[in-house]
Amino acid sequence: MDINKDPYSDIEVEILDEAGVQEAIDHALARAGCSWEELQEQAKAGRFRDEVARRVWFAVSSFAEPSQA
Repeated sequence: MDINKDPYSDIEVEILDEAGVQEAIDHALARAGCSWEELQEQAKAGRFRDEVARRVWFAVSSFAEPSQA
């Protein structure tokens, strides 16, 4: 192992614009099989339909309500 090699040199970072963030949120909601509103209700109740929905909420809850495109 080369101690001088940057261990992160092969990592690519993609910076998303607003449309890219919205696309990521939409994809996550589709994976969870519910709408933003349904996911919010599950979070308020503290009972998620399944582990996927809980993980999606964790990932998207820091974003403002998705735009209604």
